[in-house]
Amino acid sequence: MVRRRILKWIDGDSGTFTNGSKFRLANVRSPERNQRGASTATRRVSGMTGRSNRWVSWKPVARDKYGREVGGMSNKDGSVNERMRSRGSKNKGR
Repeated sequence: MVRRRILKWIDGDSGTFTNGSKFRLANVRSPERNQRGASTATRRVSGMTGRSNRWVSWKPVARDKYGREVGGMSNKDGSVNERMRSRGSKNKGR
């Protein structure tokens, strides 16, 4: 696990770290930017990571077809992946 800082969230399950690398939360599926519910999911995940001043622990497990790191994210409040899944952003085989 490495410590990283989030530059911005693109949507509820993907974003960019301050080092420029793009990431996606593993086993989390949220609406894309242009889909209904996207702004709610983005605000939710941004709020989760904003509480730790956007510093998170990151454990990459793979790369997706777009070259983004896919992995698990946590902060002082626990797993961001698990909290997003528990709020209805479940991944179905992605």
